[in-house]
Amino acid sequence: MSEYVLAPAEVLAPAPQTVALPDSAALPTVGLTAWQALFEIADLLAGQTILINGAGGAVGGYAVQLAKQAGAVVTATTKPASAERLRRYGADRLIDYIDYDAAPVTLDGQPFDVVLNLISTSPEQTATLANVVADGGFLVGTMTSGPEDPQRGLRTQRIFVRSDAAQLADLVARVDAGQLQIDVAERRPLSDIAAVHDAADAGRLPGKTILTPTD
Repeated sequence: MSEYVLAPAEVLAPAPQTVALPDSAALPTVGLTAWQALFEIADLLAGQTILINGAGGAVGGYAVQLAKQAGAVVTATTKPASAERLRRYGADRLIDYIDYDAAPVTLDGQPFDVVLNLISTSPEQTATLANVVADGGFLVGTMTSGPEDPQRGLRTQRIFVRSDAAQLADLVARVDAGQLQIDVAERRPLSDIAAVHDAADAGRLPGKTILTPTD
């Protein structure tokens, strides 16, 4: 971890003016991941239905907000601790968890035009998620892709986020307009980095943690 880093100017955008500068660090990577998954890969449109699996994390918070702003009907899976925050972000339906052992798995609002899977799932669990995607729909994952089904027109893809200054500038504009809330789980000194990694590995962070250098 470093206090300063070099970056190409063409991948940068001005930071939001309406939030503390350190908090703006919680926007670029996860915000771009949500944007590119929803609109570049899945081509999410107004009126479509989307299931965001694991919406309680940082990417999920942005995905719920952006999908709702695009006019989609949003169903999100999350732990109870994140439920109120996701309702505030615009989620239409909340599911505590998916019972992958049910036969068949049924989810409120299915089938979905888009399923965005933000958690690690086994091949069998990923196939279950694919089964709740509507014919012609898209399954996008941050950790795995999934089985395609040409007969159903089912498309799947894993997202690998890339830098994009124009997209980042759009996200910043939404923050400054009050349309997009930045997810900050907590703010801690840089010296706490080991403890923060432990908390992240244990799944105890609902958003990004801001680490600030101490004097």
